[in-house]
Amino acid sequence: MNKGIAGVALAVAALCAWTGSTTTVSAQTDAGQNKALFTVVVNQIFNAGDIALVDGLVAKNVTDNGSALGRDGFKSMVKDLRAKNPGFQMKVDDLVAQDDKVIGRVTETGSGGAKSRIVILRIADGQVTEHWNMPDAPALRQQFGLTTGAAGASVN
Repeated sequence: MNKGIAGVALAVAALCAWTGSTTTVSAQTDAGQNKALFTVVVNQIFNAGDIALVDGLVAKNVTDNGSALGRDGFKSMVKDLRAKNPGFQMKVDDLVAQDDKVIGRVTETGSGGAKSRIVILRIADGQVTEHWNMPDAPALRQQFGLTTGAAGASVN
């Protein structure tokens, strides 16, 4: 997959050189590459359980929700999640990239039913350096039949 991402980057760079454009297209290319990496991490590592990809796509010193995790810890996190949640799958519902961050709203399914989450990846040099994962609070409120008033107070 790295060759595919590199091929896209090379094609965009050639287009930039031909048109004389650099900054805007470069930022769009980075955002596109980062979105592609997010998708590979979700589909190949988390969904398919291809732990071998972690070595090339996740930094040695990756963090999880601000705490040190490391590459081996990332592998363990994925293995444990898949072992504890038979049939685990993550579907990307929304994806936004800016600078070195990609934010995805995902729906997780498996033995615990469907859960909506927000996943944030910080990416540097083609590798995930930070992983943030939190419940999608508005989706959780909706699942429980709760609504939010204008001031943010929960209303039944």
